[in-house]
Amino acid sequence: MRAARPVPRIFLLVLTSVVLAAGCGRRLPSGSQQAPRGPDWYATNIPLMAAYLDTLPDASIGKPLDGIAISDGGRWLEGVTYLGQPAGVPQGLQVRLVDDGKLARAYLWLEPDAGPYSLEACTEPPFKGIRAVRLGGGPYAWKTLLAEHGVVFTPCPPEAWLPEDRPSNRPQPEDE
Repeated sequence: MRAARPVPRIFLLVLTSVVLAAGCGRRLPSGSQQAPRGPDWYATNIPLMAAYLDTLPDASIGKPLDGIAISDGGRWLEGVTYLGQPAGVPQGLQVRLVDDGKLARAYLWLEPDAGPYSLEACTEPPFKGIRAVRLGGGPYAWKTLLAEHGVVFTPCPPEAWLPEDRPSNRPQPEDE
């Protein structure tokens, strides 16, 4: 009988992402969420999306991302500006910030041994009351993020996490 080998940390992250997460498109849809996708889509794409977030290098901060190809033919996060990882987040919480020029958002997940993280509800329309959205669309009803929930995103990360000179915070040209 062979001894069990320890499970690599990234595998646990990917596995928990597959269980309860799914992928969102390049931009958060107007209103609230996209329609959820099927289990095959989640199983194919979530491991790729979680690994992509986890491996974004500091050298990409402030630059548009190439994104990653997903099974429906799209490129997830293509063209959004990577803002990096905020300072001062609780131990075990992983956060990656992006900005599409109109909206900054945070992708969040917990390391397998991390304690729960309380999610704050958005206070401004059109996201008022939303705490987080599952990758791939669909509601995320929990008030507290747990490691087994996988990767979620919030369209209203804490202001303290966001750099002041982010694309969505810059003056927009006036429409003529």
